[in-house]
Order: sequence, then structure tokens, then C-alpha cells
Amino acid sequence: MIPVSKENRSVNLGRRKFLSLTSSVVLFSTPAVLLITAKDKKEIAKAQTSLSPTYPYIAIVEGDPSNGYNVITDSGVIFNGSCADGSGTCGIYEAIQYLQNNYGQGEVVLLGKFYPIKSPITSQPNNIEITGSGMVYINPGSAPMFISLLPVIDNKIKIFWYTNTGIINKILSKRRSFSLLPYVLFTGTTQSLLFANGNQALGNSSQFTISAWIFGKPSGYTGYILSYGSLEDGEAWGIRASSNDIIFEGTTGSIAAPFPSNVTFHLVITYNNGQASIYINGNQVASGSISVSYPNHAYLWINNFPIRSQQGGLNVGSWYSIIENIQFYSIVLSSSQILTLSSSVAQDPVTTPTFWSLYRYLMYLGDLITGIGFQRMGALFYGGVA
Repeated sequence: MIPVSKENRSVNLGRRKFLSLTSSVVLFSTPAVLLITAKDKKEIAKAQTSLSPTYPYIAIVEGDPSNGYNVITDSGVIFNGSCADGSGTCGIYEAIQYLQNNYGQGEVVLLGKFYPIKSPITSQPNNIEITGSGMVYINPGSAPMFISLLPVIDNKIKIFWYTNTGIINKILSKRRSFSLLPYVLFTGTTQSLLFANGNQALGNSSQFTISAWIFGKPSGYTGYILSYGSLEDGEAWGIRASSNDIIFEGTTGSIAAPFPSNVTFHLVITYNNGQASIYINGNQVASGSISVSYPNHAYLWINNFPIRSQQGGLNVGSWYSIIENIQFYSIVLSSSQILTLSSSVAQDPVTTPTFWSLYRYLMYLGDLITGIGFQRMGALFYGGVA
């Protein structure tokens, strides 16, 4: 029940009665432009009747960037303004704070489109649920708060990135998968990420293309950037930086090209039944014959391959080394497709990949064809999947 003060006496209102009064603006004396539409009313009723009455206290946050936002509670409209006003969360934090301070529990109902810009909290509040039909567009400033809130946000609420870089928001419409920082960062040469999907993460294709963006320099050791293999069964292929060269090696044989003087750079490797090529920033810089034999167990290693060296990743190019937007295709791409991939660090795949990990704003650990999730294993990295 929701206690409401009326003519100096306490009146307990049921949920539906509170929502009915909210929609008809009977309850409040505080001036506000209420933006709840007939569709919103239905969404509120639907959301509330579908949930168990765990938390009887409700705060409704509704609005859009053009008209502003209101936080509607049993005490009236406690917030009216833009996303930049108050806590910088379009009133969402104000609603959480109101429920916690007054009741120690409650539901925040989101209606409309929200563009928060700050993170006044970065931990999950106790006894608070967030439901409704809203869409929240987070940016670097607000991401920490809303990532921390994900466990208490109902799946009906959509969480998107503030700009639709690549196809990030298309992916996020199906599953939530955020990184706390814009990139996967490697703070030294000893860390690596390992991705596995069964015994052979990438299969055993006789033709393939690998595309990635690199920010880092040769470490002076073996310097693996990407490799495919396992500690127990050995290497199928590897891309490494050694001295002043970029090297693509197979099970036997290798080809090499000069390491770019400027970072960040785009790197592509193509392999076609024993013939391999290296492309840097869209231009072919080396080609030759190598042999690839696939072991029984083969995983994708990023930034280091411990079977060769325990300090074999890239050195920092500035503060950190970064390897991002890794795309793997089971075909050989054309030169024009490779040029397209080199045009932007956030470039979408040019055709359906068998493996794709986009390490900018988002980590999507999964196979876009089968939907089978990849497994993150191993070393320290800054960021992660919520």
C-alpha cells in the first residue's frame, strides 16, 4: 500500500488507485507538465499487474528530451527538469533516493526516453526494482551507474548506447553486454584473453580473413597480437610483432611486413589454401606461402600466447595497448571490402562473420551465427561484461 497525506490524515492507496490518480493528475498540487500518454497508462498497468507486490512503494519517472522529465511520487512531483538537472540522471537517481530515504524499498517505473549523463552511484541499491517501458541511452558518464543497476532493471527496459556506433544498439536490443570502460585494455605484456567455443573456437577453415585494430608496439619478446591454438596442442596460426615487423605465421612458414610507424593501425590477414597476405590500413604489404594445420583444441588468444612467451603481448603504445573490433571471416575478403574495414575503428562487418568481438563501448561475447556464447578465461583486463 502507498501512504498518501490528504487533509492532515493518512490514506493508504492501492497500486492501481495510485496509478489511476497519477495519470489523471488528481493527486498532485505541484505544477508540472505530465507526459503520461494512454499507451503509457497501459504499460504501467501491464508492468504492475505482471510483477509480484514485493515493493509496495512506487515512483514514476517519465518524460523525453524535448519536454523534460518528472518524478511522480505519493508526495507529489519531486523532480521536474532536464537530464542535466539535479543528479544528471533525468530524475532516475532522485526517484531511487526518494524511495530509499522514505521507505527503504520500492519500484521505480520508467516511461519515455532517457539520456542520463552522470553516475551519482556506482553500486546496486538495496530493495529497489526498476521497471516500466522506458529506453535509457547511456554515455561514458552515466554508464557506471546503469551498469551497476542492471541486476535490478527489468528486461522490458531497453538500455542502449547514446549513439548507435556500428550495430551496437541492434545487438543491445537483444541482449545486454556492456564494458565498464570504452576499451579492453592490457596494462602489460603478460595478460591475454582466451575465447573458446567448444574444441575449436573458429573452426578449421581453409580460407579465412582476420580484421583488427591495433594500438601498441612490439614488446621485444615474441609479441603475439592474435593467435589460434592451445597450450596442450600447439599453434595453428599466429600474428605477432617482433622487433620492427608484423609477422603472420602458420604451423610452418611465415610472412612479414614492416611494423607501422604510427599507431593506431588497421590490420588484415587473409589465408587461402596455403597463400597468405598481410594488409595494413587497407593496403597489401606482404604475401607468401604458409601451411596451417589445426590442432584438436584451438582457442583464440588475444594479446599474448603463453605457449611461446609469458611476456609476449604488445607493449603499451601510450598508457595501454589495445586490440579491438576483431572480426573473423571464413572467406577471403576482396580488396575493396578490406579497404572498407580499414575506414573506421567502429566499422560493421562487411559480411556475416563466424566470430566477431567489438571492443569499443561494448563487448559482445558470442557467435553471431549460432548464438552460442564464447567463454572468457584467463587474465586480468580492465572492463568486462555485465
